[in-house]
Amino acid sequence: MRHKSNWGYYGVRLFKKLIVFGEPNPDLIDEFYEDETQKQYLEELVLLVRAKSFDHAYKVAEKMTMKYEEPYETIYGQRAMWRIVDSVDCFDIGDELESGTEVYSTYHAIDINESCNSYIDKYYVPHSGAQKGRQYLG
Repeated sequence: MRHKSNWGYYGVRLFKKLIVFGEPNPDLIDEFYEDETQKQYLEELVLLVRAKSFDHAYKVAEKMTMKYEEPYETIYGQRAMWRIVDSVDCFDIGDELESGTEVYSTYHAIDINESCNSYIDKYYVPHSGAQKGRQYLG
């Protein structure tokens, strides 16, 4: 537990959901277009915040995430916005940051008969799929 006057770095793990609404502009549709109104995209992220405690870190992260909820226009002319679903974890990183500092850690208990790669493939989007969603970040 850090002293109340000491600020430190925390990683707050959140989930946010992409909401897309409206019709796309037909002139903007290309070979990569998919009807995003028929899918749900959930993004897991870790925000780096400076705070005095775990509780304070959650409050700081909550304020920071308000910017995600502002609607914007997608590359296909639709309206989109992110909605914060939940803050699920907080990691005390420490007082100073330097290259190689562990910024987040969690444990996963998996069945002894399941391979690590199988678990990762099942629950985590491969990099190529994750990059596709980046077009909505404005």
